[in-house]
Amino acid sequence: MKNMSRTINKLIFPVVAFSFLWLFSCTNQENKTVENADLASADTTKEMWAELVESKTLLIKPDSWEDEYWNSVNKKMDKNKIFATLVDAVITGKKQAYDLFTDSLLSIDEVREKLEYTGDTENAAKKINAEDLSVIRMREKWTFDKVKFKIEKQVTRIDFLIKKLDEEGQYLGDRPLFYVNLN
Repeated sequence: MKNMSRTINKLIFPVVAFSFLWLFSCTNQENKTVENADLASADTTKEMWAELVESKTLLIKPDSWEDEYWNSVNKKMDKNKIFATLVDAVITGKKQAYDLFTDSLLSIDEVREKLEYTGDTENAAKKINAEDLSVIRMREKWTFDKVKFKIEKQVTRIDFLIKKLDEEGQYLGDRPLFYVNLN
């Protein structure tokens, strides 16, 4: 009986000690989480204006726009650099591309296929490049800094749309290429 009592005492002490340590670590973690949440919400100088908003940058000048106005709102935008940077990131596997209609993940081979477009005009094979872009659409998060009186935009996604042309090469509208998440 004495041996059994000693065995039980030997087992109970480690179990109680382990339980106490586990309980202490959970409580400590909970306090850290509350502290971090308090720090994040303590910044009253900023307020969320939009969790998600979509903006669109036209890359084809609308017929109704004067050249002077078009050039004043599209200064030094390097669409070649934008296109090359994102396509390179997708092809090398640094970023993933998604289908604009289904939100399904596109494989690198599927992206390559989309970039090798067989045009409607005489079935001539053509590689899609930055000159084919008609619209760059962005999804953004907007935060307003009340002290600096400044809006902070965080682009979370970029969509590429390309020109949809008729048999004579006339611009009919846009067709989706793919999109890339930036977060």
